[in-house]
Amino acid sequence: MWILVGISEWLKSYSLRRYGQAFPQIEAAWNILYHTIYNCTDGVADHNRDYIVQFPDSVPILQDSQSSNEGPSRRFSVVDKNHRFSFRETSSSMPRPHLWYSTEEVINALKLFLDAGDNLTRSATYRYDLVDLTRQVLSKLGNQVYLDVMTAYQEKDAKALNFHSQKFLDLIEDIDELLASDNNFLLGTWLESAKSLAVSDSERRQYQWNARTQVTMWYDNTKTNQSRLHDYANKFWSGLLRSYYLPRASTYFSYLSRSLQQNTDFALEKWRMDWISYSNNWQEGTEVYPTKAAGNSIAISKALLEKYFS
Repeated sequence: MWILVGISEWLKSYSLRRYGQAFPQIEAAWNILYHTIYNCTDGVADHNRDYIVQFPDSVPILQDSQSSNEGPSRRFSVVDKNHRFSFRETSSSMPRPHLWYSTEEVINALKLFLDAGDNLTRSATYRYDLVDLTRQVLSKLGNQVYLDVMTAYQEKDAKALNFHSQKFLDLIEDIDELLASDNNFLLGTWLESAKSLAVSDSERRQYQWNARTQVTMWYDNTKTNQSRLHDYANKFWSGLLRSYYLPRASTYFSYLSRSLQQNTDFALEKWRMDWISYSNNWQEGTEVYPTKAAGNSIAISKALLEKYFS
C-alpha cells in the first residue's frame, strides 16, 4: 500500500534524527536544499561535475552555452535556461558542469547551517554536512571562476587572466583546508587502507600505486594523450586537491599566461606532456598523507563564506 509522505514534516524529523537536536535554522536550510540541490529534475545525466576535479584537457575555449552577457554575480547565482552550465553526451572532450539550481539560495542554506553551528559543535553528522555543503558551494563558484579565466584569455586580458587564475588556485587550497577538518574527506585514509592489505613490500608498493591511479589517471595514457578514464573516479579529498589538482590547474594557467605574453597559440601538446609526466610521477609516489582531521570545520567554513561571499 502506498503512503503519501509529507515532505515538510519528514525533513524536520530527518534533521532532528540526524543531528539529535531541532533548530529552526537547520530545518529551513534543509527545506532549501530539498528544493535546490536535491531537486534535479531536468533529465541531464552526470550533472555534478566540477572543473576543480575534472579539469578540461583541451585548448582554452568558451562555448556559447557557457558564456553570458550577465555580470559574474548573476551568472553564478541564477539558473538561466538559455545560458547555464550543462553536461550532455557530446563529441567534445571538454566536461561541462551543469548547474540546475540557484546557488544564491544554497549559499543562504549554508548561512543558516552556520547560524546553528555553536549549538552543534559536538555533532559529527552536522560537521560532515557542513563541510560537504561548503565544498559544494565553493566548487560551483570554481566553475564560474574557470569560465572567467577562459573569457580573460579570449579577450587577451592578461591582468584579468592572472586575477581569475589565482582565485581558482586559492579556491583549491581553501577547499583542501576545509576537507582536512573532517576524517571523511582525507586522501590518506584511502591510501593507508590500500597499503594495509599488503603482505609484502612489493605488494605494498603495488597497492598504493593502484589506489593512486584509480582516483587520478588510469594507466593507458601515452606521453601526449591522457587516459580516457582520467578523473573517472575524481574525489574531493584533502591531500588530493593540494598535491594533484592544484599543480594541474597551476601548470595549465601558466601555459595560458605564456601564450598571451608571447602572442602564440596555446601549447596544448606540451601542456599535456608536462601534466601526464607529473601525473605518472605522482602515481608512483610514496609520500604519506594525514589520516586524522585537523582544524575546526565550523571556523573554516565561516571564514570561507566571509572570504568569497561577503
